[in-house]
Amino acid sequence: MKFTSALKLKLIYVFRINDMEHKGCLKIGEATSDNENIWGLAPNSKALNEAARKRINQYTQTAGINYELLYTEISVYSRKGVIQSFSDTEVHNVLIRSGIKRKVFDTQKKANEWFITDLETVKNAIAAVKDGKDALNTDQISKERNPIVFRPEQQEAINKTKKQFKKSNEMLWYAKMRFGKTLSALQVVKDLEFTRTLILTHRPVVDAGWFEDFGK
Repeated sequence: MKFTSALKLKLIYVFRINDMEHKGCLKIGEATSDNENIWGLAPNSKALNEAARKRINQYTQTAGINYELLYTEISVYSRKGVIQSFSDTEVHNVLIRSGIKRKVFDTQKKANEWFITDLETVKNAIAAVKDGKDALNTDQISKERNPIVFRPEQQEAINKTKKQFKKSNEMLWYAKMRFGKTLSALQVVKDLEFTRTLILTHRPVVDAGWFEDFGK
């Protein structure tokens, strides 16, 4: 007879969605793993990433959301010889007490794990929890922007458009919602060093977002 522990190991994950609506925001959540071998693994190890993606896919795939996993870390650690653990809520609380703003996208389901911050600040918040601190010092709150890493389909659209503009002045993107059309189009503008860009839209939020995203 084989006995197994009912206590599943937990891990913290951080991901982002590269579209205009989620710009500058990161989601900090937690997942469990049946794999006992994740104990002691370094952050972003393959087994940790697999467990995180399994959890994230449960609530993103049905909506067709493309996400980018940025960081994973096991939430069980040893401090002064004592085994301890922490939750994503504790990381959230450190961020909030440090003045980091929460971003709520779904008011009905109370999805409140999104924060307007960058990855380095989240890592510092995780370290603060493990050190028993309630908040971050001012110098631990990074002011840097999260670098944009385009997905393969986005980069393909950018490359094809740049190639098309060498022989023509028209290009149509027939892309679904949340594809990241605004950020991808801005990358085309930057790469081709356009000095003037005319934007036509019926949505004011898109109009305002274009200029804000240009700084990214």
